[in-house]
Amino acid sequence: MIGAVRKFFTYALFYHASLKNRLLLYFLILVILPTSIISITIYVNSNQTIKENISTSVQKNLSMAESLLLQKFEEMNTLMDSIYLNPQMTAKLSAERPDDQVAIVNELADLDKLIAGYVLHSNSNSQYSPMLYMLDRPEYLQHNFSQYVTSLETIQNEPWYTKLAPKARYLVIGLREYPGSRNTTYTIMLGKRLFGVNNIALPYSALLTLEANLQDFNRMLSQLKPSDNSSILILDEAGNVVISPELALLHTNLSDTPYIKTIISRQSMRIADSYETSIDSRQSLVTYRSIKDLGWTVVSISPMGDLNGKLIAFRNVMYAVLAICMALAVIIAVLLSNSITRPILKVIRSMSYAKSGNFDMEVEYKPKDEFSHLVNQYNKMIRQIKELFDKLYVSEVKKKEAELKALQAQINPHFLYNTLDSINWIALRHKVPDISRMVTSLSDFFRYSLNKGNAIITVKDELKQVESYLAIQQIRFQERLSYTIRVEPEVYNCYTIKLILQPLVENSLIHGIERRLGHGEIHIDASLEEDWVRIMVTDNGIGADVDMLNTMLEHPQEESGKAFGLNNVNQRIRQAFGEKAGLRFTANEDLGVTVTVSFPRILEMEDLKHEMEDDYRR
Repeated sequence: MIGAVRKFFTYALFYHASLKNRLLLYFLILVILPTSIISITIYVNSNQTIKENISTSVQKNLSMAESLLLQKFEEMNTLMDSIYLNPQMTAKLSAERPDDQVAIVNELADLDKLIAGYVLHSNSNSQYSPMLYMLDRPEYLQHNFSQYVTSLETIQNEPWYTKLAPKARYLVIGLREYPGSRNTTYTIMLGKRLFGVNNIALPYSALLTLEANLQDFNRMLSQLKPSDNSSILILDEAGNVVISPELALLHTNLSDTPYIKTIISRQSMRIADSYETSIDSRQSLVTYRSIKDLGWTVVSISPMGDLNGKLIAFRNVMYAVLAICMALAVIIAVLLSNSITRPILKVIRSMSYAKSGNFDMEVEYKPKDEFSHLVNQYNKMIRQIKELFDKLYVSEVKKKEAELKALQAQINPHFLYNTLDSINWIALRHKVPDISRMVTSLSDFFRYSLNKGNAIITVKDELKQVESYLAIQQIRFQERLSYTIRVEPEVYNCYTIKLILQPLVENSLIHGIERRLGHGEIHIDASLEEDWVRIMVTDNGIGADVDMLNTMLEHPQEESGKAFGLNNVNQRIRQAFGEKAGLRFTANEDLGVTVTVSFPRILEMEDLKHEMEDDYRR
């Protein structure tokens, strides 16, 4: 599919578009493509850098939120330690339980007064609310004058109390809710177990809690929001919202929310991270940070539209720059294409006049550039053509003379055949059969060799030509020479080039059989192997160095002057059939050498002509 589309555009661009349009398109591509790639690369890198900076900034905000939160808890814990380590409180916690009602009331009044003295405002003007829960003091429930002290029985069945760790510096109990007449008050509660430190048994005596208004935490988080539309909240281990400026989210469990699930899955690998996701059909940046000491997670959700203000401005500037570059590129491309195609159009108009026979229309071109050389050469060519027309008559005369010479060249072969035929009749009249047989073979040899001027013949005619040559040589060598020709029928109608076997047979006779003593044999075998024609010429002569012969065929320039006939045959075969075709020498097991001629099977003369023409062009 892609290849077909590419071919379509290539055809449409190169065969139907004018040179002016192609130059215009090329120039626009060369200008716009690099500009677009550079701009997009800068935009992508800037986008990534800005997003990383935004993520880093939000992470710093969350880290600061964690620090402020822990600082707030440390401040509350310091206040609880002050209450805990007060000598009067230490004495009360370490003393034995009062026996009578009066002592219990006095203890309750003393503790209430003690705790009331620590109700104060911190540096941030945040009021803390302490509460003391005494162990094994059910009598406290009978007296309701104390605001800050009561019995532990009031809370010992609360779920949060049962989950408190026995030993810790302080215990974050979490969000507390106090419904009122107009609105609900929310606080964050911390707890601390109190022990009788002056008692050797160190008994567990009471629970001290301290509450801070949730608005103190919300103001802190609101100041750290990355943008006005951002949301920042704190979740506990169960996924419940414990701190959020959006009061509607308090006590909401978000553990089933997709982006919270993603945070939970990532927390096992990274305590802090950022990622983009779609929340309520709006692309947002979700950033989280785990507070290990508390088991809480600070989460920030910011719309990308609010964070990417600089990126959007940069993108708009990039679009404007691209638009300006494209406009300038179009203007420059039009001017450039016109400057290139204008002289070409002038030459084309002059050619149209020359086509009609008017050679007096020369092209005028004043600029001194490459086209001036082209125009000058064109004008010079027009003048030369005009001069050639004046010499046309002389050319026609020479053409007639050439045709006459060609006719005479055609007459010469007929004269040769007629002369050989006359010699044959004289030999038969005088009863000399050897002369008749030799003249007949020589006549056939020349007839197949000339082949009416055609360089392409069938394998059958090539074998007849070499058979005529062998017949002549057999008369010469008498009993010293015998030959056989074996051919598979499928090979006869294959086409080849002429005069490729006779030089091979002649080489076997001169360099092999003629130099040996005794009877000589030449065997020609033609077969078809996987659409390749193989013709083997085998002799039992004195042999040769086949490695040297094969090297000579592969590198004829290195063996100049040696075995010119063999190199000529090999080169002609390769020029006609390709580099895979040609000659190959092998040594026989007994005596002599075998040369194999290989070329592809071709059954149509036109196919071989096309092959030779293509090879000539290459």
